[in-house]
Amino acid sequence: MRLLFDTNIILDQLISIRNGHLKAVALEKRMTELQAKPMCALHSLSIIEYIAQKSFSRYALIQILEGLVNNYLIPKIGSEETLLAFQFIDSDFEDALQVLTAVVGNADLIISNDRKGFTKSPIEVVTPGEFLKRYSK
Repeated sequence: MRLLFDTNIILDQLISIRNGHLKAVALEKRMTELQAKPMCALHSLSIIEYIAQKSFSRYALIQILEGLVNNYLIPKIGSEETLLAFQFIDSDFEDALQVLTAVVGNADLIISNDRKGFTKSPIEVVTPGEFLKRYSK
């Protein structure tokens, strides 16, 4: 199973004061138990760096980013593929890029706390809570 993690989910996993932290940590644990493959969009890394720099030292943040690159599938997307993202635009282009990454990476699900930007996604979008409920032991 391939799971695209929207940027907000990865931030929830990393930053303990975020509202979704506990569910995101439980999601990561369950994903590991299921031997699912986590995936993220390349552009998510710069967003994560920008937001997480308030919570981590520079050294720690570089280690976190390196860990994400080593442990998450990051599908290759060039100009031709990026043009396809315009068909997925709903509320913003960033969500369309998330959908495109999921499509190019053959994701089975997109996991996000914010479904409203994914109404044009051909791949099902679930929240961490929905995923945990669906795939509980």
